[in-house]
Amino acid sequence: MPHSAEYLELKAFLRFFTERFGDARALAPEARPLALVEAQERDEPERAASGLRMAVNDCMELSGHWPLARVTAVDAELRAKGLLTLSQVRQRVWGRYAAIVKHAQLRNEAEYQVVKAVLADQALAASLPAAERDCLLAVSATFEKKRPAVRTTG
Repeated sequence: MPHSAEYLELKAFLRFFTERFGDARALAPEARPLALVEAQERDEPERAASGLRMAVNDCMELSGHWPLARVTAVDAELRAKGLLTLSQVRQRVWGRYAAIVKHAQLRNEAEYQVVKAVLADQALAASLPAAERDCLLAVSATFEKKRPAVRTTG
């Protein structure tokens, strides 16, 4: 069964992410996320898309606390390889991102960092519907007003 372009893009993202950030040595080769997705493609093709989404969501949770500088660096690395960026994947498939947009509210610093990374990806931000982009700008501005000032030492 042929897969959609989005499926193939997400699978390529999963390959990169798990090879780069997953602890592959801790898992047997057949237990690694990409191997499990490929086994599902072979054995249960009707469930492969669901399995891929679950594996990608695991990547989102793993990277959910990353600071903006790390996300933008990973985004640049992915873009250079012609793959979906972490910020693009967050925007497309991550339930936490969808909840932010739906409720127009940020609950914590991690969610704020996700929004800042999406907005920092200029191509992604420009591709968002205006209402979604405006929502992200508004929730980040509101969060910035409420958060304690960050002090620097030196």
